[in-house]
Amino acid sequence: MYILVNVGATKTKIGLSKNFEKIDKIEILNTLHNYIDFLKFFKNKFSSLKIKLASFGLPGVFNQSKNKLIYAPNLKDFENKNIKRDLEKILKCQVLLENDSALEGLGEAYFGKGKRFHIFAYITLGTGVGGVKIVNWEIDKKFFEFENIFSGRAIEKIFNKKPEEIKDKSIWSFYSEVLSAFLVNVSLFWSPEAIILNGSLIQSLNKKILLNSFKKFFPFNLKPKITFSNLKEKAGIYGALIYIKKNLKYN
Repeated sequence: MYILVNVGATKTKIGLSKNFEKIDKIEILNTLHNYIDFLKFFKNKFSSLKIKLASFGLPGVFNQSKNKLIYAPNLKDFENKNIKRDLEKILKCQVLLENDSALEGLGEAYFGKGKRFHIFAYITLGTGVGGVKIVNWEIDKKFFEFENIFSGRAIEKIFNKKPEEIKDKSIWSFYSEVLSAFLVNVSLFWSPEAIILNGSLIQSLNKKILLNSFKKFFPFNLKPKITFSNLKEKAGIYGALIYIKKNLKYN
C-alpha cells in the first residue's frame, strides 16, 4: 500500500493506492495545525498498515535535505521539525516530502489539464498561494511571494471577513485584474505554453474580467492559454502518486 498525502493550510487530502495504476481511496479532512496532533493522527490511522512508501506534500519551503520546513507561514508549528524522520518512525517506511503546489502541478501534468503542454505554470489560490513551473512533466522552480496580497488569509486580514463571506462583486473584479497582471509577469518570466489555475478562491473571481484583462495587459500577440484545473482538490494526490513512481524509478 502507498500513502499519498497533500497537506494544505485548510484541508488535508489523503489517498491510498495498491499500485500506480489508480488511487483506490481518497479522504479529505481539516488540516491539523498542531504538529503533535498531526503526527498522532497518522500514527492512529496508519501505523497498523503495511506501507511500502509514502509521499507528503506540505505548504512551504524545505531545507536542502528536504526533511524540514524552514518557512511555512500557514503551518508555523511545523517549522524546523524533522518531519521526514518523525513520519518514517510512525509509518515504518520511506517518506518523500515535497512542496504541496509542486505535487499538484505534477498531478496536472500527468492526469489533468497539463498533459498536452511541455511547459506550463500551475498556480493555486486558496488560504495561501502556491505555484510551480512544470517543464517536460518534471517539477521546476517554485514561487509563492504573491500570497502576501492575494491569499485567502491576506484577503481576510484586509477585509476582516473570510473570502467566501465577501459578496461585493467589485472587490472580486479588482482582484481578478490584479491576478491577471500577476499572470502576465509569470508568463514573461517563465514562457509557459499554458497557466493552470486551481484553489478555493477561483470560484469567487470574475473569470471574464481575468481573461480579458490578461489579454489587454499582455504585451505580445502570442499569449499562453489560461485554463482551470479539473482535478481540483485531488491534484496533489495524483501528483504524490507520480512523485513516488519517479523516485522508485531513479532509486
